[in-house]
Amino acid sequence: MKNRSIAQIIFGAFFKTIGIILLLLGIGVLSYYLTMLFLKQTARVERSTQYEHVIDINTGNESSNLIYSFDEKTKKIEAIVLELFDAGTKNMTYITIPANTQITISSKTYDELLKKNGELPQMVTMSQAKSFFPGDVGFEYAILILQEEYKVDIGYFTAMSPDVFQQCFEKENGNKLIYRPSKALLDEAAACKDEDDMSDLMEDKWDKLISDITLSQKQHYAKELLGVKREMIHTYRAYGSKSSGVFKLAKKKNQDFVDGIWEKKAYTSEQKKNASDAGKSSSNGSSIFIYNGSQITGLAAKYKEKMEADGHTVIGVGNATGGVRTKTTIYAKKKKEGKALQKYFKNATVEQTSSMSSGADIEIVLGTEDDLS
Repeated sequence: MKNRSIAQIIFGAFFKTIGIILLLLGIGVLSYYLTMLFLKQTARVERSTQYEHVIDINTGNESSNLIYSFDEKTKKIEAIVLELFDAGTKNMTYITIPANTQITISSKTYDELLKKNGELPQMVTMSQAKSFFPGDVGFEYAILILQEEYKVDIGYFTAMSPDVFQQCFEKENGNKLIYRPSKALLDEAAACKDEDDMSDLMEDKWDKLISDITLSQKQHYAKELLGVKREMIHTYRAYGSKSSGVFKLAKKKNQDFVDGIWEKKAYTSEQKKNASDAGKSSSNGSSIFIYNGSQITGLAAKYKEKMEADGHTVIGVGNATGGVRTKTTIYAKKKKEGKALQKYFKNATVEQTSSMSSGADIEIVLGTEDDLS
């Protein structure tokens, strides 16, 4: 065998090296395209990125999340709960806003919304608010409508089917007007040992939800949520009153109340019933509405202040129809609970009834003999 020249050996090694490089480069390019193809097929499509938002999305340390129970078949909102989470204090608060809340839209906002739907009425019940606007953005339009009278900042929304909502929320013991996180959901959260577990739990549930934020934005709260103590979760009902089958919000009270929640220090004890608590059950488990039947100016407001100071929940006051009343009458679904309030009045009578136009458990119609002046 003839010995190859040095030049042949050099050129042979050179081309072999080039071949190996090209092979490795080809494998790298192929791997890249295969990886991108895999990601394209498996990547989560975030619904929130598919449309233009009409509210300012905010996922800061003060998380304000409006939760809807929405029936896709009827196009109705069946329940509304505002979730307030302070990542700094770890305070978790839930405020139930009745779905039959009626909102009167201001002329300026109404003119803008009419451009989106010319059939939108100026007076809207929240249960119907989403039905006027198709797509996920309709939930944001519902927020714009709600904020006409519920003057608080809402950073984003989460919508779910009634079935999923029932898995996540349950009625508060003794008060059918208030929702709280279900025991099953709280147990799942309590089982999370670290931030990764909480993030995984969020991901497991994400595909059953509709939101205007992304999963990664929601997972931003994973670490802080681990610090929430389930017994410290506070639940309330929005301030307002029911009349003629619809709920009317008390603008200033709700705004002040939510502002107060953000200003609170970390919850250190279980929820107490006091004058600052909006719309939750009174110390005997009942909500109260006071009507002024005496025509004495401000009398109902005075009794509201007096009874709230004792831990009762007065969800609203108003004027009674008809003539001037002399004696005070207490209407209660449970006569025993009505009798417990007789101590506030000179000679009040108690009548049991199952029908309350205000939506409260107890209605008090004040008479002139109980004038506090």
